[in-house]
Amino acid sequence: MLGAWLLVGLLLGSGGACAAAPDRAGAPPAPQAAAAPGAARPPRPALPTPARGRLGAAVAANRACEGCHDEVAREWRASLHRSADTEPAYRRAFAIEPMPFCRGCHAPEAVPAEPEPEAVGALGVGCVTCHVTAASSADASAGVLAAPWTRPGPPPAAPHPVVRDARFAGAAACASCHEFPFPTARGSRRPEHLMQSTLTEHRRSPAADRPCADCHMPAGAAGRRSHAFVGSRDPAFVRSAVSVSARRTSATAVEITLAPANAGHAFPTGDLFRRLEISAEALGPDDMVLGQADRFLTRHFAIRPGQIGRHLTADDRVHAAPVTVALEVGPAGEGREIAWRVAYQRVAHPGGVDERDAVVEGEITVASGRLAP
Repeated sequence: MLGAWLLVGLLLGSGGACAAAPDRAGAPPAPQAAAAPGAARPPRPALPTPARGRLGAAVAANRACEGCHDEVAREWRASLHRSADTEPAYRRAFAIEPMPFCRGCHAPEAVPAEPEPEAVGALGVGCVTCHVTAASSADASAGVLAAPWTRPGPPPAAPHPVVRDARFAGAAACASCHEFPFPTARGSRRPEHLMQSTLTEHRRSPAADRPCADCHMPAGAAGRRSHAFVGSRDPAFVRSAVSVSARRTSATAVEITLAPANAGHAFPTGDLFRRLEISAEALGPDDMVLGQADRFLTRHFAIRPGQIGRHLTADDRVHAAPVTVALEVGPAGEGREIAWRVAYQRVAHPGGVDERDAVVEGEITVASGRLAP
């Protein structure tokens, strides 16, 4: 099953550190006095979660957001958040495994156990999904969740309360839809039981101190973060994740090295079938392929007889250290050019035990080249 798209929203602010406080009509939050000993602290606002079940109320409230935040709304409408439930690759995958578990993140304003109304599916991950996090209401008058204000000057006036919370500027805002175990794992957080493990990967990466938004919601000249949610469908963004080099180690063999560059998690991350195809081909006249070899870097899963679900057997993706792949094209490579390629692939369905039988829904060439004899 394809994984959920990045769930983070910073509609009214950018990164920084600040205590949560209501921000009405644009007024800066007032300093909070120390609580008296034994006094109850005000509850912290809820962070975004899947399976909201607010249905048409969420759709109506989202229209109000779009009415005031036109530029942000244009970015969001073209994003993978907006198309989380309608994107064709997801719909094909959902047709194979129509699980309420999937609907919880891909149509978070629906009721997971019920088919989503068309308007709720079309909303996808909406403004209200991230910014209006009350348990059952989509009414912004209860407060709109935002990151701490760090841009010059005071925040703009707002017709509703704004609750600013430092957690919303960090990875915690993305966690509920980007790290979760297989439904059969009964809530286990062990790495081998995680269907998606992006947040764990982020914590173990050299970029652990940087929020997801630094890469996926870059700030523009005015300091406002983009709500286009750049990600795995953007070729330039995907290519920026690693640096790639290749060398010929013999007449018939090559080594391709992938070093982490602009990725705050493993590459690739996300759903369990995303992978890198590393390939080499010995080329003859008119680029006829005379010999070839390939390897797939991914999380490798197996289905074991008598056991429920998939089981992680290996993880050879690019993490914090470079990965070198050696490929042997055979005797046909002697005296001939060898072409090599690194491709990021989104697999729709594994198609069997052999990884070469997988149905590839889409791919991006990360790097390629030719090595002289």
